[in-house]
Amino acid sequence: MDRTAPLNKPDREWVPTCFLLVHSPVAKSTIRYSPMHIQRAADVSYHSRVSIYGRSPVEPIWTRESGAMHLDDIFAIDSTEIASDLGVDTLFHYGEAFQWSPEMPPPTPNIAMPLHLHYTSSDGSMYGHLASFFIFGAPRSVERGDFYYESFPCARIDKDHDFSAYIINPFLRASMYQVSVVGERGVLWTSEEMSIRGKGAAEWRASESTFEGCEGPVGVIVKSRLKTTSFFATRNGQGKMIGLDHGHPFLAHVMDHRR
Repeated sequence: MDRTAPLNKPDREWVPTCFLLVHSPVAKSTIRYSPMHIQRAADVSYHSRVSIYGRSPVEPIWTRESGAMHLDDIFAIDSTEIASDLGVDTLFHYGEAFQWSPEMPPPTPNIAMPLHLHYTSSDGSMYGHLASFFIFGAPRSVERGDFYYESFPCARIDKDHDFSAYIINPFLRASMYQVSVVGERGVLWTSEEMSIRGKGAAEWRASESTFEGCEGPVGVIVKSRLKTTSFFATRNGQGKMIGLDHGHPFLAHVMDHRR
């Protein structure tokens, strides 16, 4: 055997996705993965690995693997199990999920199989459903400035509404981020610079800031040095979550550019 000969490497390889894990005495996260929600091949096996990160961006504090799954199987994890294993009552952590098939490379440019997060709470502070997020690295060739931006055009700030912005950083390095609020007639308010650690998560709450001239419908912009992922929650006057949205839902479906 010629060991110097190049190995046949598939054109595409499976890659991980990321998510936010939340757990407390009043809130929990439920993780669900089923191959069938995005794949149709029944003659191969599927696998899932879920990892939760703490202070170290290179060593997860908790990991679980599914073993071989059939197309219609479901891999389920409750945050109560994770908190119990770690001996804690509260979790607000970055999570990473790697779904793959050892017998089949990605059949399209959609090279990640997301899982789904379901957030519930007894006091209404955390509620909603999101797919895990694609991790985007720096493009090979692109003209851009020093920052990445995500825009949410339809938030509201008044006596009955505010919002939370959630930021998760899938990279090993820490990143700076800022939150800007755009009011009517071009009024712009920008937060101070904040830092989010590598493989970390952060929440920014509008209720903890003062906005002059930004009452009513507003736009929200999250600016970061690394390509972090952001999503936001609308809250009512009592702080209960009444909406949970990712800013770019079309990114959940990567186009097949062969068409």
